[in-house]
Amino acid sequence: MHGFSDDERDRIREELVEVGREKILAFGPKKTNVADITEPVGIAKSTFYLFFDSKADLYLEILQRETDAFTRSLRDELAGIDDPREEFERLCRCYREFAESNPLVQQMIGDETYRRIFRDDVSAERLEEIQREGLAEIVPYVESIQERSDGLIADHDPVTVLGLIGTIGLMVLHRDEYREYDEGYYDRVQELLVSALAAGLTTERTAAAGS
Repeated sequence: MHGFSDDERDRIREELVEVGREKILAFGPKKTNVADITEPVGIAKSTFYLFFDSKADLYLEILQRETDAFTRSLRDELAGIDDPREEFERLCRCYREFAESNPLVQQMIGDETYRRIFRDDVSAERLEEIQREGLAEIVPYVESIQERSDGLIADHDPVTVLGLIGTIGLMVLHRDEYREYDEGYYDRVQELLVSALAAGLTTERTAAAGS
């Protein structure tokens, strides 16, 4: 590739991802151009396209790495938990922590500019493929909980359950609005949401009926 050795290609690609993440987090996707990313890496603008088809392709790579880091963390966080309610609650809390601590993911999810870039520059098939791959990493955790629970969670497909967990992320995007009402209001609502989801979906129906 353009006379680069394998080590050089790997280094350049990693630096493009690192600089790209830094630039779009600081300036957003619209104000970040390819030259802003390639100049610190020390390559020509045209060389960028030897590594990525477009800025959108780079952004997808960055987002995919962020979500991969989250799924890797789940292995350690959920290991050894036998109780389905406890595990589901921990899964929700991990997602909340990830969403709250990752401003880039918040930006990519909440900014219409990214969706427009992805829609215009990335094929629908590619977007669907990435979505499937992301879900495939988390679905087994939900399925494992379902297998050990007699609660409502067992009645629904894992993707629907993950969609429900996604409401936690939507709250993260609007946390400043919650905090305008009261400083601790956001945290109280999030805690109640996580607890209610865990209890409502995993409590055994025989126990719930007898209470």
